[in-house]
This record gives sequence, structure tokens and C-alpha cells, in this order.
Amino acid sequence: MKRTLQIALVMSFVAMFLISPVAAATSEGLEWGVALNDEFTFQFKVVEEGVTTLDEGVNFTVEATPPSIDDPLTSWDHLDGVDVDLVYTNGSSVGVEGFYLLGILLAGGHIAVPIGNFSLLGELLMDSMFWTENTTLVNDATNWGVRTTGIEDEMFMQVNVLYLKTDGFIARYTLEARNMTSNDRFSVSFIRDGLGLDIIALLQDNILYVGIGVGVIVIIGAVVCMRRK
Repeated sequence: MKRTLQIALVMSFVAMFLISPVAAATSEGLEWGVALNDEFTFQFKVVEEGVTTLDEGVNFTVEATPPSIDDPLTSWDHLDGVDVDLVYTNGSSVGVEGFYLLGILLAGGHIAVPIGNFSLLGELLMDSMFWTENTTLVNDATNWGVRTTGIEDEMFMQVNVLYLKTDGFIARYTLEARNMTSNDRFSVSFIRDGLGLDIIALLQDNILYVGIGVGVIVIIGAVVCMRRK
């Protein structure tokens, strides 16, 4: 009886340190940053010709334990997706509006990506069918993802898909379309709650103004110094 108890205690102790194959990082450092039942809230907004036609909260829930990751992962096509459920925060189903999110396909088609080795993910994505000459990889301190542009039937489109590096779940999805003939405009934004101000994106989008501002500051500083001499 004592021997059986000792074995049971040892087994329990060892089990505390066992990591399931799904949760463990691969030899390449990849692992899922999300788990079953994780929830994320987004603001889903659609604007057509300056008029907001949709502005609703949306909840994403991870419906199943994320799949195992190939070790080694040699192709973007071999990266399985995470199963999620998508509903408005009021409980109603997301209908045809969900088609507005199809632009995510231009960035590889995943709602969540593994974390831990974003350099490898970038290499695999750049070697996949989703990559074009108009696609740019984003890999900064906070976000990983892509920015891509294209022209289809006189429509100029720009799509941004960014994932948080902390959990690999999508953080920002934006689509902007403009008819190059009529100048009609259409935009979709799908932004996760609680992100705060994206300083990096703000600087990138306004780099000209930032440069002018820095130049003005330098000139003013030089004038002040000259007057003091």
C-alpha cells in the first residue's frame, strides 16, 4: 500500500511538469499563444462614401484546442488554422457582413498565427502563393503581419492585417478601396479592443509630417542658438 502511494505521488509530481504536444514549442521556437475558450472583442466598422453603415462590437472565441504545429514547419500551407466562433456582442450572428473580412486571405488567411519565431513565419509567407510584389511584411516590436495593395476593375485596394506578437491573434484588419474613376470610397476596419494608440502605424502613415516637424524643430533650435551668441 505504501509502495503504491509512493508511485502515485511520483507520477502526480512528474505530471505537473509535463507539457502537452500542442502547448509545447517546436524545435524552431513556434508555439500557440492562444488556447481553448480564449475570447477577444473587436470593433467592426464599415464606411461607404463617408457614411458609417456598420459599427458593432464583435466577439471571437477559440472553439477548439489549437492544432499541433509541424516540426519543422516547412510551408505556410502546412500551418493549420485555429477554430473560432464569431458573433456580435449582442449575441446575434455575423451574417453577410462577414464577407468584408475576406481580405484576410491576402495575408495568408489566418485569424491566429503561432508566436515565438516571426522571422520564420515571414520567410514561409513570402514563399507562399499569398505573397505578391505589392506586399510588405510588418515585423516591429509589437506587431507582425502584412500590408498589401492591388488594383481590381478600376478599384485600388489596400489591406493591412496585423497580429499581436504576444498572443498571435489578429489585432488589426483594415481594408480601404477607392474607385480610380469615380473616386468612390469604401473602408472596413476590424480593431481589437484595448490596443491603445498604434504609435508605429501612426508614424508610418504620417512620416512626411513627422519629417517636416523634426525639420522645423531643428531650424528653431538653430535660430535660438545663433541669437544667444
